[in-house]
Amino acid sequence: MGEGDERADVADDHALPLPSYLSYLLYQTEQHRRAAAADLLARHGLTFAKWVAMISLRRFGDLSMTRLAKLAATDRTTLTRSIDGLIADGLVVRGASSRDRRIVVIRLTDEGRDLLERIRAEIRPLNRDICSNLTTEEQAAMTRYLQKMLTGLIVEPDWKQDVIGFSAPAPPETA
Repeated sequence: MGEGDERADVADDHALPLPSYLSYLLYQTEQHRRAAAADLLARHGLTFAKWVAMISLRRFGDLSMTRLAKLAATDRTTLTRSIDGLIADGLVVRGASSRDRRIVVIRLTDEGRDLLERIRAEIRPLNRDICSNLTTEEQAAMTRYLQKMLTGLIVEPDWKQDVIGFSAPAPPETA
């Protein structure tokens, strides 16, 4: 038995069913994309988690920590550390909600908005490069399929549309 034959046997033993292989490919794609983005973000003094929190604030406006954690798909511990760091850097501030003074919200500062604009100019070409092997139609189809998968993963109906429709107008902040 040759070396190639042995590898074929090992591959057959470890072949994944299609849903598992799809999950593996999604994981690998996101890990590689995240690493490329993390390098870019690090040049601006941000981690990936901090950047996700900031773009969520830019998109949705002032948010409570609970809502920000949900929309950024981040656990509260990581989010708290990220927000504390962003506050120390002057990129976000904590404040009271204009609708309910009992709710503490996080908001971007002007410096935070300016930083996001600088990053946007650099990250758009990176995103284009990542999708460069896909046609516009394939990108649109993939977007629809991923939205469909994500819709099945988010169990809270109130959150589905906010997460899936990231470019839609944001509702007012809530606890």
